[in-house]
Amino acid sequence: MKVLLGLAAMLALVACQEKSLQQQRADHLASSTGEVRIAVAWPLQLSKASLVNGINLAVQELNQGGGILGGRKIHLMLKDDQASLTAGRLVAQEIANDPDVVAVIGHLNTYIAAPASLIYERAGIMMVTPGASGQKVTQGGSPLVFRSLPGNREQGRQIADYAVARGYKSVALYYVKNDYGIDLANHFEQRANEVGVLVADRRSYNMGGDNYASVLADWASFLKFDAIFLVGSLPESAQIVRDARAAGIAAPIFGGAGLDSAQLIKLGGPQVEGVVVFSLFNIDDPRPEVRSFGERFQAKYGVLPDSAAAQGYDTLLLLAQAMNRAGSVVPGKVAAALRETKNWQGVTGRHTYDENGELVGKRLAKVVVRDGQFVFFDGAPPRAK
Repeated sequence: MKVLLGLAAMLALVACQEKSLQQQRADHLASSTGEVRIAVAWPLQLSKASLVNGINLAVQELNQGGGILGGRKIHLMLKDDQASLTAGRLVAQEIANDPDVVAVIGHLNTYIAAPASLIYERAGIMMVTPGASGQKVTQGGSPLVFRSLPGNREQGRQIADYAVARGYKSVALYYVKNDYGIDLANHFEQRANEVGVLVADRRSYNMGGDNYASVLADWASFLKFDAIFLVGSLPESAQIVRDARAAGIAAPIFGGAGLDSAQLIKLGGPQVEGVVVFSLFNIDDPRPEVRSFGERFQAKYGVLPDSAAAQGYDTLLLLAQAMNRAGSVVPGKVAAALRETKNWQGVTGRHTYDENGELVGKRLAKVVVRDGQFVFFDGAPPRAK
């Protein structure tokens, strides 16, 4: 009994300390009047580092337009999590130790975003991830945790429905063995079972290198399937596609948003022709705001924006509109305003949140590799040669 009472007292003390940290930040930010500090935690040297360019463009436009809340400017804190769990935790703690941080935009990887979100929550900081689609990021029910892309449950549903629409009866599933890959593979298979698509086989691979060729050679020799769904990472996915074609597999390949980078084409070469990738952004969307965003981004950076850049741009503006609606930079108030956001129109589409901070009703775009570049399409893509 004494042990139990001691544990209860310790838990109560920890809870008070956590509440105190959150309240200290809220009190400090409620009385602040200067720049509004937003942290960005992201792998700054990898294929989706263009997210930062999109965020910087949004900050520039906001600040030149007068800022938020009647004239307050946005100030960014950039941190490189190196796509590493160890580095990600250190970055999260550095951000949590800064009393001026209102919110964090990050992280790309679910295996970093999930534990980092707990650090931010204890410190009373909002987190909005534009990249981590694993369900475990939001399943804890924290009022301060959001994402600005569909979660894996919704992505798996949309991708399995695409397979049905294409007439695929059986699909071979190859996925990266991390939180993102396992989660999306599971949700795809669950939906595939519901709609009558057979998962002929499922295999996983490790980031950083694996013997893809042997798996694909076995599939080519012994397995019957209509298509491959590749829940992958880069650069590994480019090699997997190359090995599949080298093994004589001519079946269509379609991939999750982890393949949504020009690096797939650069590394995959002619072998990735015909590969379909589910994307978070459609640069060919005819909406005027998309066309204008593309022109402004290209004028600043010399290239058209990719999906990571568009995600960064929208996520920063989502936070800004929530602060303006809340009339505050106190994280709890901003989070409440963001949770009440309905049909906010960004360049990546409409954003509506449910009570769990989950984005609902947002459609994925589709691109196909054609003549060495991504082409957006609504109908059926050409089959790989």
